[in-house]
Amino acid sequence: MRCQILSRKISKKHISEKGLEKQKVQYYRFMVQYYVHERMTLETAKAYQTIYDTFAANPEELDKAGNERSQAFKYFLIYLLLSAYSNEKVDLLNIVAAKYTRELDDASNEVLSRYLRRFLTAELLPYSS
Repeated sequence: MRCQILSRKISKKHISEKGLEKQKVQYYRFMVQYYVHERMTLETAKAYQTIYDTFAANPEELDKAGNERSQAFKYFLIYLLLSAYSNEKVDLLNIVAAKYTRELDDASNEVLSRYLRRFLTAELLPYSS
């Protein structure tokens, strides 16, 4: 409860300013912990998307080893696929398919991209695969 109260005191517009990238990533990591605790999977996915986009904008500054960026993208996809079906989820799935094509074509994300494409089709998923 305290995390939610404090999160409303921080302006998302001001934390997105240049020079506050580390604080932005730290803020969204705290929000991920809160969303996971509250079982808000779509909000968790959006938080990981923001973390990934922040790493993508400043890769040399924030992500020295390069693994945090790829982990944020994987968690973003996993939580997005696990979230309950809604119009917002479908919109976000379409945005991911259009905007993050290079990341989806990466060999380490092969399984997740296959499931993402299956979720975008109007057919039922077979149980065997």
